[in-house]
Amino acid sequence: MRKRLKAATCLLLIGVGLSACKTMPEAMNNVPFLATLTQKELGPLDPLPAPSQRAWPDAQQDVINQRARGSGLIHAPEARKYLNSLHARIKAAAGVPDWPGEVHITAQTSLQAYATAAGNLYIALPWLTSVESEDELVALLAHEFGHVYLHYHKLEGAIDAADTTADILTLGVALANQSAQAAGWSQVDTLKVSYDLGKMLATALYGQSEEVAADRVALNLAHKLGYTYEHGPKVFLERLGGWEETNAAIAAKKQEVLLAALREKTLAESARRRPKTNNELGNALNNAQAEIQAEVNVGATQVLTDLAKAFGNLTSSHPDTVKRQDTLARLADATPELQGDRAAVTAPLKGMLSERRTAQMLKNYALAYQALDAPESPQALAWARQATAAPTNTHLVPLLALYTVANSQSTPVRGLPRDLTQLFEANINSDNDRAWLAYTERSTRLKQRGQRADATRVLERGLAHFAQAEDILPFAVNYYGETEGWAKAKDRAQDCSRRFPGMARRCNGAAQSPTEVAAAKKQEEQRAGRFVDKFIKKP
Repeated sequence: MRKRLKAATCLLLIGVGLSACKTMPEAMNNVPFLATLTQKELGPLDPLPAPSQRAWPDAQQDVINQRARGSGLIHAPEARKYLNSLHARIKAAAGVPDWPGEVHITAQTSLQAYATAAGNLYIALPWLTSVESEDELVALLAHEFGHVYLHYHKLEGAIDAADTTADILTLGVALANQSAQAAGWSQVDTLKVSYDLGKMLATALYGQSEEVAADRVALNLAHKLGYTYEHGPKVFLERLGGWEETNAAIAAKKQEVLLAALREKTLAESARRRPKTNNELGNALNNAQAEIQAEVNVGATQVLTDLAKAFGNLTSSHPDTVKRQDTLARLADATPELQGDRAAVTAPLKGMLSERRTAQMLKNYALAYQALDAPESPQALAWARQATAAPTNTHLVPLLALYTVANSQSTPVRGLPRDLTQLFEANINSDNDRAWLAYTERSTRLKQRGQRADATRVLERGLAHFAQAEDILPFAVNYYGETEGWAKAKDRAQDCSRRFPGMARRCNGAAQSPTEVAAAKKQEEQRAGRFVDKFIKKP
């Protein structure tokens, strides 16, 4: 079974890879990712290539988009002032001091950072408490700025345009030729599948090349600004690599638990279904059959997990961090100007972290994270209460921690409203801290308690504020389908597709009624079954 699954996956990857360059949609032909892979590499002392001309999306609208994702953004004016002063120096060193965009802090708990086409940089809060010097912080910001400078986001527009013609285009001729004969598949179905897989791979190749290029931009700019390679880009990538290793270990442990649970579930289900017998041999045979089925289920799941990891590594937009470290190390070794024993710049960073409001904010978030990780701990309620003290009393993550811990208590918590969802009103009413998740969490809980009118009012307030945030549009389309009818939902989905082509597929999917969703799921399961029969089960 493992061999057949691997063979099928290889067929998919080969089918995509063989023709990705030859049959790229016209819109994506304008994205020179192959040229990026082969062009002259930027050296630490080289002048930066001239930036390309572009139309800048609205930076403030971009901020609203980010507030609609995850736990939103963190209002930390003093910390952001410091970060934006570094950002301004980076833009000046690159020769584009007037470019738009600012640095914002996200409420993510992991070491994540990203840039957007609007020129904004977004870094997760843990970066502030993890970096050990300004050198490292500048390396992080310069890397993300590198994506903006190199106009990495031009790929997004190309993919959006390609999506509009996905029904008639293909990047996987080999896959198309193989699957076109599968029963129940039309030629359009084949093109859709191969196109999606091919786009994923093409995007990843382009993303990997840009990730390495952004590292080079960061090294170049950090040196221009007087920071060291040893304390800057080198430590930045080492820290990122360490975080990735820790995450991999956590994921592996979770997978072990999942497989053990799957095995137990299979055995329990087999025991429930098997015929009752007092015959000792019959019981033994039944038990053996259950054990075999459990091993098959666990083995198949493990194989699919391994293949998913392999495919994920192949299509990851971030190449192996160790390889990125090696690339910069070779550059540093070959550039005498980067050598030296200059001390790391630490005083400005320490000054920012020790500023009263910032220090208290960081302390409160640390307590909120503790409470969320262990909501049933005897100390969790005290942690969560402290986390919601000023200056984070209107921030979503601390409020979410208090809400979560209070919900886990066996009796109502003194001093808190009986309707715990009222806690989110503090965030909803704050212009600086408002996050979409506060609306959806409160609305969902009210709806579950049968308070549909209250739930609708809360959600409509959120939709009024976040009306232009792309990420909530599918949610809004589905919401209006449930409240106004699915015909109107489809009208709203068409409007979504016109305004934001990249959201077309998600919005159209959100406009499907429960009946349509069930029918589509059944059809996909039938097609998937035929695909498996063709490429996996047959010898």
